[in-house]
Amino acid sequence: MSPGHKVKALAITCIDFRFQEIIGQDLANRGLNGSVDRIAWPGASKDLEKITAAAKVSLQLHNPDQVLIYEHEDCGAYGKDNSESTHKQNAQKLKDLLKTIKPDLKATTLIATFEGIKEL
Repeated sequence: MSPGHKVKALAITCIDFRFQEIIGQDLANRGLNGSVDRIAWPGASKDLEKITAAAKVSLQLHNPDQVLIYEHEDCGAYGKDNSESTHKQNAQKLKDLLKTIKPDLKATTLIATFEGIKEL
């Protein structure tokens, strides 16, 4: 891997268009724009198998030092079980799994709301 292919972070988000701007702003506020791999999948961490497979590619090819897992409120992929606690549980499972792949990975779980972003 050449040095130009290393990114600072991996951002995992849902596909929902309503939250892309606020997530982009959060990444910019963290100084990550231009040095972040982004994976978007319905429900973000809901489909653990698929999102882990995609995250492994980023971890192997671009070696990010941190991962930011963005859940969001009012997520259609979650259907009726759309509580913050369910989002938190799934995000934590993904965080724990990614840390088994890369133990020194700094992992942060977040939730985007219509008012802003907060840690889960």
